[in-house]
Amino acid sequence: MYDIQIKKRAVSLRKNGKSIYEIAEILDLGPTTISYWCKDIRLSDLLIRKISNDGKKKAHAGMLVYTEKQRLERLKRQALEREAGRKLLGRLSQRDLMVAGLGLYWGEGYKGNNGEFGFTNSNPNIIKFYLSWLVLFGVSKKDLIFRLTINGIFKNQEARLKRFWLTKLRVKESQFTKTTLIRTILKKADTSKKNTYKGILRVKVKRGNALKNRILGTLEHISACV
Repeated sequence: MYDIQIKKRAVSLRKNGKSIYEIAEILDLGPTTISYWCKDIRLSDLLIRKISNDGKKKAHAGMLVYTEKQRLERLKRQALEREAGRKLLGRLSQRDLMVAGLGLYWGEGYKGNNGEFGFTNSNPNIIKFYLSWLVLFGVSKKDLIFRLTINGIFKNQEARLKRFWLTKLRVKESQFTKTTLIRTILKKADTSKKNTYKGILRVKVKRGNALKNRILGTLEHISACV
């Protein structure tokens, strides 16, 4: 048997607009018991709307908590997986770096017969690695020419984007040729990525035709070995 005061409090809470589940939580009782005690209480339309709105707010808040928990767990898994990846490789030798760069150039580098030794990418970290890779062949930053390509919807961001690349790569502005603007093919241009958009950067090595042929020769050798 429950104390009469507990029943009275349950009824009072119900009359003041608390839901069955809220009362059950407050009194640490089962919702079935609370529902039975309050079965004869007729709520006003105002209280019904209040309980309904409160329930929706709690459901929304619960969903936000759940979503944030899922996000944190996902980030934790990603961090663990990336750490496992770093441990898998361990310390890289110069040969390891050479081969990694060859694979990168194979995918993104110029392979035509126009004599240009060029590479194009939009990822700042990949570009930075590529410049370090070129050092293995005796190419220094002063031997490089850069061209920035940006979407026309970011035309007013050109100065900021160029400053980003100058700072990231620690090169001189005089090494940049005129920026190329391209037009979006989307009906509605997406400018929501203005804080992450960096444009596309082409890196060309001055008088790099001989080195390019050497690189292409290594790629042909790799291709013949598989």
